[in-house]
Amino acid sequence: MSTIKKQGIRNTIITYSGVVIGFVSLLFIQPNLLKPEELGLTRILIAASSLIATILPLGVSSVTTKFFPYFRNEEKNHHGYFGFMFIFPLLGSIICGILIYLFKDIIINEYKEQSYLFTQYFNLLFPFAIIMGLNMTLNAYCSSLFKTTIISFFEGIVSRILFILLIIIYYVHWIDLTQFMYSFVAIYLLQIVSMLIYIYSIDKPSFWIDSSVLKSVGVGKLLKFGLLLTLASFSSLSMRHLDSIMIGKYMSLDYVGIFAVSAYLALVIEIPLTSLERITHTKVSQAWANKDMESIKAIYYQSVKYLMLIGGLLLIGIVTNVNDLLSLLPNAYHQGDTVAIVACVGGFLNIATGVNTSILFTSDKYIYGTYLLLLLLILAFILNVILIPLYGITGAALATAISSVIYNLLKYIIIWKNFKLQPYNSSSAKILLVILLTFSVVIFIPSINNAIVTMLIKSTIITLVYCISTYVLNIVPEFHKYLKLKK
Repeated sequence: MSTIKKQGIRNTIITYSGVVIGFVSLLFIQPNLLKPEELGLTRILIAASSLIATILPLGVSSVTTKFFPYFRNEEKNHHGYFGFMFIFPLLGSIICGILIYLFKDIIINEYKEQSYLFTQYFNLLFPFAIIMGLNMTLNAYCSSLFKTTIISFFEGIVSRILFILLIIIYYVHWIDLTQFMYSFVAIYLLQIVSMLIYIYSIDKPSFWIDSSVLKSVGVGKLLKFGLLLTLASFSSLSMRHLDSIMIGKYMSLDYVGIFAVSAYLALVIEIPLTSLERITHTKVSQAWANKDMESIKAIYYQSVKYLMLIGGLLLIGIVTNVNDLLSLLPNAYHQGDTVAIVACVGGFLNIATGVNTSILFTSDKYIYGTYLLLLLLILAFILNVILIPLYGITGAALATAISSVIYNLLKYIIIWKNFKLQPYNSSSAKILLVILLTFSVVIFIPSINNAIVTMLIKSTIITLVYCISTYVLNIVPEFHKYLKLKK
């Protein structure tokens, strides 16, 4: 657990530094320097490319997480696993490329009425997806080497700073929209180059595949797992990006941009989970390989407690300040308050279930998770089709939140029934009590004319009430020694 805590802390610090940069970028720079439809164009391109990118590597990221422990051997260059894993995205690129251009006209016809600008840059979709797919592949390899901090640094800080600089260059008319979009994709390409340089600096990757080790692990087992987890990854990411893609079909790109800004607030709540999963996914996989159930149990129980605690504080802070925060943006974005609240509640319910995804998808019951995700992808699609025409962007937020709650509830049941792991106890109840108590106090704080001052006052009171309540209820006694308080 010490390695997990250390890297988890580093990742969280780097990731939250990136969140601050992302906050400034998405909540202030992008809405003010880009038109809503231009912001929406970048969001829908990311969403669509991300979905393709989950299929393109044919599940090699999940294969690497689960099976790399069987290849791990620094002296023998991990038996050439580095070269083996690139076979997957190579084949996937061929398959995806054929399908994309086969259905190109159909896709364009679906979007040309409401999101014509997106169809103008459709040819960027496939190259962008290849770049994203290779990034996923390299990130999984780094994670398997227990080197996750650099991933957070590239994705969370470097790429966001470069994007801000690019927006400024575009805003002052040094480049046109086409050059802006191509440069936007090039930022992700730079991540691949950086990751390759880093991997070669810390490891000795080899493209020479040791066929004897590959056969002992089982090629069929690897392929089966990879293809099944491809479906799982596609379904999982669809739940995150489907809303933006569906909004682009039913509404203009302006609303995709407005939704992206509002929904981003929920991602802030989920940052600790994302940071922790980068560490625990490989650690849990190693624990399954070693049949170490006690380690898995400890990770699961601790993740729920700490993530609920952090997520609850963030939930209250965002929900109570959302109107003041959005008031600082152009008028078009003020209508996203309900979207932000719904998305944040859904984000908290997701983080409150801990690292259940890591536990389920690295276990021998991963097939259940795959079926579950496929079922929920269908559910999310149906909910978006029904709710977006009725409630607009709020309907998209509701569809995502409902799907996420059902998904996590079913994961909880599967893990409980199959592995007898149930992570909730009296600490969980105490955390919920702290959340309700803090929220009850802060709702009576009046707003003043200055939105920034109001947010500072509310945030200070929220933090004090939350931390004092947590201390009094003895929820995290392991940290009391650092306070050095005399009884």
